[in-house]
Amino acid sequence: MLAVSTIGILLLKNDFNTSIDMQTENAISEHSYMVSNISNKIITARLQSNSILLTTSQILNVLGDIFEDSKINPTTIVALFNKNNRVLYNNVPISLDTSILNSAGSSNTSSTDSNLYYTQILKVNGRMRLIVASPIVLEKQNFIFVTSTDISNIYASYSNQIRYTKYMCITLSLVCAIILLTLSKLLLRPLVNLNRTTSAIATGDYSQRITIYSDDELGELSYNMNIMANAVEKNVNQLKEVAENRKTFINNLSHEMKTPLTSILGFADIMRIKRNLSDEELSDYSNIIFDEATRLKNLSGKLMELITIGETNLDFSETETTELFSQIELVMKPIMITNNISFTVSCDSCFIYIDLELFKSVILNLLDNAIKASENDSTISLIGKIENDDFKIQVIDKGIGMSEDDISKVTEPFYMVDKARSRKAGGVGLGLALCSSIVEIHNAKLDISSRLQHGTNVTVSIQIQKKEQ
Repeated sequence: MLAVSTIGILLLKNDFNTSIDMQTENAISEHSYMVSNISNKIITARLQSNSILLTTSQILNVLGDIFEDSKINPTTIVALFNKNNRVLYNNVPISLDTSILNSAGSSNTSSTDSNLYYTQILKVNGRMRLIVASPIVLEKQNFIFVTSTDISNIYASYSNQIRYTKYMCITLSLVCAIILLTLSKLLLRPLVNLNRTTSAIATGDYSQRITIYSDDELGELSYNMNIMANAVEKNVNQLKEVAENRKTFINNLSHEMKTPLTSILGFADIMRIKRNLSDEELSDYSNIIFDEATRLKNLSGKLMELITIGETNLDFSETETTELFSQIELVMKPIMITNNISFTVSCDSCFIYIDLELFKSVILNLLDNAIKASENDSTISLIGKIENDDFKIQVIDKGIGMSEDDISKVTEPFYMVDKARSRKAGGVGLGLALCSSIVEIHNAKLDISSRLQHGTNVTVSIQIQKKEQ
């Protein structure tokens, strides 16, 4: 607006100067015409009077006749001065500033060049006047001829235009300020929203998301901030879940250790205090202490395996599946016979890349769980088959089965579907958690499908090792 205002004022100034220049040219032309007319009238009067030269009074009479008979611009003042700047003739009774006469009279007193014009703009009696002065020789006498034109209308017009421009600039500046304020608020609204949402996220409200208003840089920034918020929320939830799982793990561990220790201490205390124990009591108490100590041993062993599974240096090797299944069958067959369970094994031949001992632990744990869930005279199947590029190991039992809710929690440490039954069988609730960790290390998949009272099918899928691999 400052630039526009400056340009507007400069244009008005230029227009004003042009008007003054045109008015000056018109005033000089009118002045020149009057000078020529006066010279001609003086010559005519001299010839009519048959005089050699007219006197000053005769010259003034001629001037009076000229300007009384002629119609000149009413705003124009005509005056004649002698060499001493004394007014000899003035057609309008108005005081006239004669400062211009000093230069015109001093430089042209003896000159006969009537084309020398001196112009000056002066404020006379509150009006702006354009004064034109030139030396004139009449009847061999030196005079100064002056015309004065009122140009106040030009100045008034210029003043009005400047005032109008000033008011227009102030009005437009206010309008532009309001428009810019509104636009700035609209343009900054996404940034304000971005700032408000990020502040909320920074204070812990990770559910907040930024509303995207456009596809520009701010929109892209908002989109990336939302991605960041999603990642932060996910990580925070994971940390909360880990913390909760650890708390649950510790609580379960304390509970699992407390039960056998209480039994061991209780029965050991009875054996210590009671002096006369029968052989039957001694055998019973000893068996209980042995069983509970075995549970503690199994618990500590499973915990060590679960804790160190990610830190142990793994020994991966190419293993033939039928050989792996033969080793498993050799270990599990006596246990199945002891539990009066029918055990069937079938396997397709291929090679898989595994840590043999860890992977055997997975299958043995799955079979151990199947035994705990099965009744006598039941059947457990261990099947290994090739499907596309995967080798699938299935452990199928006809036991008590699990609900959907149990399936979603069964790989959590210390979770047991039937706690009484599991503890009676020596379980500690860490088998499937351990299996899940080992399977994850092998980039394999663990799948569990089950129905209550209809048995369970646990499937481990691992990629087959091809020759080119």
